[in-house]
Amino acid sequence: AVVITNSPLAANAVIAVTDREGWVLGVWALNAGSSTNDPLVADALAKAASAAFLSSDNNAFSSRTAGDIVQQHFPPGVANTAPGPLVGVNFSSLAFSDINKLKGPGSTITYGPSPGTNLVPVPTPITGGLAGTPGGLPLYKNGLLVGAIGVAGDGLQPTDITPPVIANPDANEDVALAGQAGYQPSDTIVASHVLINGIRLEYIESTTQTGAMIPFASLPGTNVAPYSPIASPPPFPYPVLILGGEIGQLRQPIVSDPSTVPLPNGVARLTAAEVTNIIAAAANRARTTRAGIRLPRGQVAQMFISVVSNPNSNGVPPIVLGTFCTSTNATRFSWDVAVQKARTVLFFSATNRAFSARTVGFLSESTYPPGIDGTQPGLFFGMQERFSIITPTSIQATNPVNGAVFTTSTNVNPNLPDGMTIFPGGFPLYRDGVLVGAIGVSGDGVDQDDLVAASGAAVFLPPVPIRADQMQYRNVRLPFAKFPRNPAL
Repeated sequence: AVVITNSPLAANAVIAVTDREGWVLGVWALNAGSSTNDPLVADALAKAASAAFLSSDNNAFSSRTAGDIVQQHFPPGVANTAPGPLVGVNFSSLAFSDINKLKGPGSTITYGPSPGTNLVPVPTPITGGLAGTPGGLPLYKNGLLVGAIGVAGDGLQPTDITPPVIANPDANEDVALAGQAGYQPSDTIVASHVLINGIRLEYIESTTQTGAMIPFASLPGTNVAPYSPIASPPPFPYPVLILGGEIGQLRQPIVSDPSTVPLPNGVARLTAAEVTNIIAAAANRARTTRAGIRLPRGQVAQMFISVVSNPNSNGVPPIVLGTFCTSTNATRFSWDVAVQKARTVLFFSATNRAFSARTVGFLSESTYPPGIDGTQPGLFFGMQERFSIITPTSIQATNPVNGAVFTTSTNVNPNLPDGMTIFPGGFPLYRDGVLVGAIGVSGDGVDQDDLVAASGAAVFLPPVPIRADQMQYRNVRLPFAKFPRNPAL
């Protein structure tokens, strides 16, 4: 127990616990009138999701960390610096995703192209599937990540993802620290020991003082239905496979593109053998690439690698032709994001233009070029929000991080069935100048993602004249790829 006085938390706190894979293991509310429709429930769940999905056995990230790396400047609040490395990642693991997200009671895992279709969605805040305000912390047993805790209720809103909030103590985090007692990560792997461009990431800014433990049966408040406390389900038996020298899991089966819709010029669609070779080439590069976020330094990058088809028909969802996880210790947010990246580049590419996820992100920021204050937004500014936030009726909303004013959608865009992403790690795949699919990679630093994805795409490169880096927008050359300096181990 932790004692909080003179705070709304004393009466309104909502505490959520999830496991590493995103199964909701319980939600408790001090206000006995709370229900699954309570916005605090969505906030607490998103905070837990952030900490569980962004962490691994080798890096402990909090929801504060998430808020740190999605800002329009990194470090947050420092003018004329580039956006955060994972800008927009909060718009992933969305409730409508057909790939991966939090899993409510009654969910079942489907091993196939759309594993998220039989997952029971949980409520999420207007800011997306992951949170960016303090109050979410990872949970460890014997040095292994097992889940996360999320706390909401001190008056801080999900939209308060601002540099001052990221930099200062918070009562939600105070309570989460009490819940984390006995399940803390090793201090050697917390986010504040991870450097991005020489800048330490945020982990916590709060402290806690625990009081006497109260028996569970005597706790004030109530379970929030339908999230009564349960044990973490046993792991799903994903097939174990060796690709590119990596022993990993096949999270989605490798298949040939099943579409019968012709591609231009009669170009052949991707076969299962080709998809296997693409993923193997990417995995082989990951095997020799230095991890961007894992501690201690000098470890192998761990990735989710996904390949999707080109339906060549507007309104038909791109099919996932295979997803390989190079390690069971890869960050779980990376599964949904890897597919997002592939589908995003497919959405923005065509026979006459090859855009990478880096290209799309470059054109999606509140300033153009990104990070240069006093400039106008990019061409795609506000699109991620519009494709990510689905409401029963259209409403006008504002992204608190970048100021984008947008009208929410009432239906999921079928071309982007798990939303859109705007940070690097995805490339279109071409055969004889025709777009045949895309690859997306996520897991261990965005420049590492680019390197690994480019390695997978090496045999399916676009013609040079249509590549994004041969184009300019507002007299600024667009980027296509960027690799880490000295990436090899």
